[in-house]
Amino acid sequence: MPRFSPRMQSTVVFLFRDNPRIDGLREVSGSGVLIGYNHPLHYSQQQFTRDTYAVTAAHVVRAGGSIIRLNTKNGGSRYIELDPSEWTFSEVDDVAAVDITEMINDDDEIVVMHDSWLADKSVIDYYQIGMGEDGLALGLFSNLPGTKRNVITGRFGNVSLMADLGAQIQYAGRLRPAHLFDMKSRPGLSGSPIFVYRTPSSDLRLIDQGPRHLADNNEYLRSQTYWRDTENTFVKLLGIHSSQYTDSVQVTREHELAHEVNEPIRDGDHLRIPNSMSVVVPADSVKALLSIRSFADARENRNKDAKTYSTDLLLERTIYSGWLPNRGY
Repeated sequence: MPRFSPRMQSTVVFLFRDNPRIDGLREVSGSGVLIGYNHPLHYSQQQFTRDTYAVTAAHVVRAGGSIIRLNTKNGGSRYIELDPSEWTFSEVDDVAAVDITEMINDDDEIVVMHDSWLADKSVIDYYQIGMGEDGLALGLFSNLPGTKRNVITGRFGNVSLMADLGAQIQYAGRLRPAHLFDMKSRPGLSGSPIFVYRTPSSDLRLIDQGPRHLADNNEYLRSQTYWRDTENTFVKLLGIHSSQYTDSVQVTREHELAHEVNEPIRDGDHLRIPNSMSVVVPADSVKALLSIRSFADARENRNKDAKTYSTDLLLERTIYSGWLPNRGY
C-alpha cells in the first residue's frame, strides 16, 4: 500500500442520532465527508474553497443520523447540531448534503476537500479510470467510533465495475447507475468517501503542498494547504458509499452435510447475502446535488461579501503604503 497524507483522514466526519428511548444517548449512524466548492475570486489552481458542505448517504440522514461530529485541535471533538430537515437530498440518488460554511471555526481539526477531487465523468475520461483501479474507503466501524473523538478507519480494495447506464444497480430503493468497489464492506461505512488513486511510486504524500497566500480574515482558510496532482499520481473521490452489494445464492445441502444446516433454511431456498462489494454513488451525483439553486444562491451571497472584503483590504493596504493607484482623477 502507498503512504497516504494523514490530512485525508481529516476530510471525514461522523454522523450521529439521538436515541428516542434513552434521553441523552447518542448513537453513531454513519460517515460523511467535507467537500468544498471552488471560489471564483481566486485562481482555480490554488484550489481555495470558502463554501463547505458535509456530504453523506441520504439514508443515513433519513434514519436520523443528521448530527455531525468532527474532531478538534485540542484532542477532542464537537457536535454540529442539525435536524434531518436541514439537509438537502438528491431527488434520484442516495446522497445528501448540508452547507456548514458558517458552522466551522478555527479550532476544528478538519480539511475540506476541493471539488476538483471529485471523479466526475470528465475526470474519469481524462485519467481513463476503470476496472482494477486501487482505492480505499475512509470512515468508521460502527462498534469503534471513538469516545472522545472520531477514530477514522480505512478499507482497501479495487474497482470492480464502473457506473454504466446499461448495467444499473438496485440500491436505496432505486435502480441507478453506480460504481462497485470490491472491499470488505461493513456497517458504519455508509456515507464514507471512496477514493481511487494511482501512483508510480509508493508515496501519495507528494500531493500535499505548501500553504496558500490568501487575503482573507479567516485563520482556518489561511492555514489550509492545497493538494495538487503530479504526473501519473493522483487521488480522486470516486463517490460515496451507499450500501453493500448483495448476491442471490441457492441453498443446497449434501446428505453428509445436512447436520451443518440449521432450519428454517431448506433445500432450494434462495438467500441474498453481502459479497463485500460496496455500492458507490458516483461523484457526478454529488456534484449535481451541490449545484442546485439553493446552494448556488448561498454561495453567490458569500462571494459578494468576500469580494467587498477583498476590495476593502486592498484599499487599506495601498493607503497604508502611501500609494494609491491612478483612478483617472
